[in-house]
Amino acid sequence: MTAGKRFLLILAPLAVAALLVLAAWIWLGIYTRHDAQVEVPDLRTLPYDEAAGTLGKLGLRAEVIDSVYNDDVPKGTVVDQDPKASHFVKPDRTVYLVMNAMQPKMLNMPDLVSLSKRQAVSMLEILGLKVAGIQYKPDPCLDCVVAQLYNDAPIAPDTRIRKGEGITLVLGQGQKGEQIPVPDLRGLGFEEMKAVLGLAGLNLGLVVKLEGCGNTGCDTALAKVFRQFPAPSPGEGISPGGMVDVWLTLDSIPALP
Repeated sequence: MTAGKRFLLILAPLAVAALLVLAAWIWLGIYTRHDAQVEVPDLRTLPYDEAAGTLGKLGLRAEVIDSVYNDDVPKGTVVDQDPKASHFVKPDRTVYLVMNAMQPKMLNMPDLVSLSKRQAVSMLEILGLKVAGIQYKPDPCLDCVVAQLYNDAPIAPDTRIRKGEGITLVLGQGQKGEQIPVPDLRGLGFEEMKAVLGLAGLNLGLVVKLEGCGNTGCDTALAKVFRQFPAPSPGEGISPGGMVDVWLTLDSIPALP
């Protein structure tokens, strides 16, 4: 065998292998559309049909994966998406949508009677219900739930109720006339102040004044407490379920001692 034939026998497999690698590289580039990218549009507040149509025009697909209920968002519209708006993806990618439900989710009212206040509050939060208020009545068990109310009327366990509704807990006062120390609310924001009162077993009384508001309507969520009644005092307290009145301000308040 001549040297030329030996060279061809060696070169031929190498050439075939090189052609196969090149073909595979070209096919992979076409299959993955390496250079093709689409910018994901902002679909929030769009109805599903409009969102799906917008994606379809870009070569993308829509799929609903969850729903929530929010009174502040138009019903039946997109509230969240993945990938987010302005992200770049390849064509034919699925964009996953979270929709705002037309109606809130319905739940079975739990049986809170005989639970402690902490257990009842935790169960309501887990289920997606709110604590609308706390009342106290004479009962030997201090801070035990003795009744559960919805719109000021008793609500039985397993009653269907909308998610997000508020439940009033009626708790026992105990037998010894216990007094609860008044927490210091000064400097707290409005929502934080209500949370502290709730944890202490007290209720918000009057919002007596909102300073720094001028003549226009103001958002109390941005205000802070600068005065309260009764004021916190060592060794003194008020009955469980008592009311604490607050004065709010939108102005800066001095640091507390």
